[in-house]
Amino acid sequence: MGDIPPFFHSLEHDKPFSSCLTCELAFQEIDSPYTITKVFKGPECVFEYAMCLPCRQKMAESFSKESRQRITAFFENSEALSTRSQELADSEDHHEWTKHCATCRTPLAEIIDYSVACMGFGPDMVYNPFPMMICSNCEEKVQERLSKSTRDQWDKFIFDRFEGPPADALKPDGVPILV
Repeated sequence: MGDIPPFFHSLEHDKPFSSCLTCELAFQEIDSPYTITKVFKGPECVFEYAMCLPCRQKMAESFSKESRQRITAFFENSEALSTRSQELADSEDHHEWTKHCATCRTPLAEIIDYSVACMGFGPDMVYNPFPMMICSNCEEKVQERLSKSTRDQWDKFIFDRFEGPPADALKPDGVPILV
């Protein structure tokens, strides 16, 4: 573990994320990991959030059983994700972990739209399988595995918390999901 690098800090607040988007508890005060997710359209980060693991798990549990199974299978069946974890097991360089799509291995230099996520615990970043970058093509493959009710629920979650831009910027392609 090491400090969460500035790349994963909040662009909106120009500092590290300090609390959960959902429950608003401060990360320094809870004994739980949290994830930070950022979505990029081209070079622009169109939205970002941090969520504690209990809230993330509660949200995931609200998805349909079918969607949860399909998402799990997608990531568990990714040979690239497994290989990546073995190759980078000793690295604590977030650039190394995010320079290729975690599931298809496409280099970031060849990708236009993508999402990144990391896991933190207090002020530190936790490695393996995070941090990771997922290209928009693989995000679409995850979206295709979601039931309509799960997609609707996820969209509502995002649009209730991100009014106007950035939420409006995501409507045409669906909202990427990294859970």
